[in-house]
Amino acid sequence: MRSSKATFFVATALGLLTSMAGAAHAQSAGVEAAQQPDDTLAAGEIVVTAQKRQESVNRVGMSISALSGDTLAKLGIVNADQLVKVVPGFNFTKGAYGQPVFTIRGIGFNETSLAAAPTVTAYVDEIPLPYSVMTEGVALDLERVEVLKGPQGTLFGQNSTGGAINFIAAKPTATLQGGFDLSYSRFNSINASGFVSGPISDTVRVRLAGRKEYGDPWQRSATRPNDRLGKTDKIQGRLMVDWTPTDRLSLLLNLNGWKNQSQPQAGQLVGILNNRVPAIVKQQRILKGNARLADWDPNSNFYQDNDFWQAALRADYDLSDTLALTSISAYSDYGMNQFLDADGAPVQIFSSRGIGSIKTFSQEVRIASQASDGLRWVIGGNYQHERVKDSSAPFVLDSSFPFDSADAVADNKIDTYSAFGSADWEFSPGLTLTTGLRYSWQDRAFAGCLYDTGDGVLAALISGVSTRLSGTTTTIPAGGCVTLSSKTFKPQVVNDELNQGSLSWKAGLNWQVDPRKLLYASVSKGYKNGVFITTGATFDLSLDPARQESVVAYEAGFKLGLLDRTLQLNGAAFYYDYKGKQIRGRVIDPIVGAFNRILNIPKSRSAGAELQVIWQPIEGLTWNGGATYIDSKIQGNFVNFTPVLNQKLLSGESFPLTPKWQLTGDLQYDFAVGSSLNMFLGANATYQAKTNAALGEEPQFYMKPYTLVDLRVGFRDSENRWRISAFVQNVGNVYYWNNVAAPSPDAAFRLTGRPRTFGVTAGFRFK
Repeated sequence: MRSSKATFFVATALGLLTSMAGAAHAQSAGVEAAQQPDDTLAAGEIVVTAQKRQESVNRVGMSISALSGDTLAKLGIVNADQLVKVVPGFNFTKGAYGQPVFTIRGIGFNETSLAAAPTVTAYVDEIPLPYSVMTEGVALDLERVEVLKGPQGTLFGQNSTGGAINFIAAKPTATLQGGFDLSYSRFNSINASGFVSGPISDTVRVRLAGRKEYGDPWQRSATRPNDRLGKTDKIQGRLMVDWTPTDRLSLLLNLNGWKNQSQPQAGQLVGILNNRVPAIVKQQRILKGNARLADWDPNSNFYQDNDFWQAALRADYDLSDTLALTSISAYSDYGMNQFLDADGAPVQIFSSRGIGSIKTFSQEVRIASQASDGLRWVIGGNYQHERVKDSSAPFVLDSSFPFDSADAVADNKIDTYSAFGSADWEFSPGLTLTTGLRYSWQDRAFAGCLYDTGDGVLAALISGVSTRLSGTTTTIPAGGCVTLSSKTFKPQVVNDELNQGSLSWKAGLNWQVDPRKLLYASVSKGYKNGVFITTGATFDLSLDPARQESVVAYEAGFKLGLLDRTLQLNGAAFYYDYKGKQIRGRVIDPIVGAFNRILNIPKSRSAGAELQVIWQPIEGLTWNGGATYIDSKIQGNFVNFTPVLNQKLLSGESFPLTPKWQLTGDLQYDFAVGSSLNMFLGANATYQAKTNAALGEEPQFYMKPYTLVDLRVGFRDSENRWRISAFVQNVGNVYYWNNVAAPSPDAAFRLTGRPRTFGVTAGFRFK
């Protein structure tokens, strides 16, 4: 059935593309940004491909934060999570098991299951990384990064209701170039990266880049003075080959990958949530005030051994002088093997071993056109296949559970088919109507169960429950599946399907008042696909899926270039109307009680505004600041359980991990101190208001507001061939945390931010 659907989809898409090619008048729209001399660019101006064509960011009618690779290097941003320093409205959180959670304007998805797709999807050169755990190496050797805010479903598909982040890799060059960057900082941390790029023939160019990160453990056990945790050990690499066999055809091969063998971060115990836990657990010390202090199970080898590799091929073919065909094919493979402490205590309340894999294949074909009468359009199709296997094994020796371990296993097979199109029509000088449409269909097949780990304890326990509820004797063997049917009360592997379609759309109006001033307004609808979770399901009700969520987003904004191009003001107001927002909660079965389950909140909304100011009042001095205000709220009559099992009316509450205020500011002054020597000074500050990490506003999950300040100072030569600097991050040694989690019913723990860190960095470039 699926193969016939795929055949029909591809045939239909190719037919549409062929017919459009015969009738259209357009121009080529390649992925690589046009290279412009620095002195032609105004403050805050950069060429982007947010709409899958090249154009100035200040002419695109949507809220975008775009940063060049040079800017990222100056700010010391080497990982995606550090974008919080310069992107208004963007937030990063570590999940309970260390998975990254990207949030834009309060829209994120904090779920530990490997198959839980995000609401903010990352791309590298428009190649999808459909799960956030794949994004470890995205910031390597970048030309720029584009953060697109608000639903991006018409061009980027499902799972971008919050937005999309497109990392643009630096491309192979026509001349021989190279360089390296080396930094050394606190905890003996070393970050070394380099690249070499150039031609190997008249038609072939190659670029090779790599990075190695290493650091000593930075956390100390609060109960065992000589015990340390938190070492860093990562390696990343990318090979790009650009082949232009003819004037009309170009091929770009991207081979990249990374390996992370760091130790996972341990948490700080916040509190005991369950009165039924053993007495030894209730006596544990509650830590606070020192970011380095944490605790974990003694004599345990906590580790990560996670890896990723990807092969992608992009082909751009100019069908005519005004029409371009683009094909992007990609295969990605992620492997997970990790063991971590998930309670913050020196006893085994809850530790988790995760083993899993994600294998994805995606294919996109599209045609881009721009007619002489002011009409530009893109039409295309996409197919994506995913296979996600996930095993999550809790170890709970000192917990309230009547067993010591278990193994929750899930297997997801996902096929997504979509066709999309967008058009911009300048119907009057300066006035442009923008439209977009995407239809997607997803087939998701699921198999899952909770297994006894082989000692027979859990199997014997659930056998007794099944016998009592079913009225007939049940014997589950050691190592067997223990998930019971809510109808027969007998054990079974849960097999289920979720097949849903969606129609994403967008309509907007742009008014280009003059070449430096843009006013825009838009309304759009986007979707996040449905999801099955991986959880310890003693009954099949816990494995019921959440159906897809949808959002209708209204936005109006401006982009103003002022004061002879030295001041850029970007602002927007937005309102998001959600239906079926997905969240982890509980359901009640009248016979067996409460179950963990992924739920849909019937109705909710998020409203707010943001402002960004980029100012270059004098040569060498740049200010980049932003502010975001978000007022999120659960609406209707939604009743559920908090993490401490209090049943509450949750209507009127804000979304978890959504502070009302977020402020960013960066100041850089670069000035000459000699005929060929420049000095630069810089400071960066970020502020996050208070929030709560879970529904119910329980005090254990409160997250206090905080302000972080970084400083940097250094020297460079006037031609930017070399640079050396010193930096201090978190100058005030502020004690803060970015998540509070409770993967078990017994204990909550917090994940702290890094303490004060200082170091030096040096870079060199040759051409």
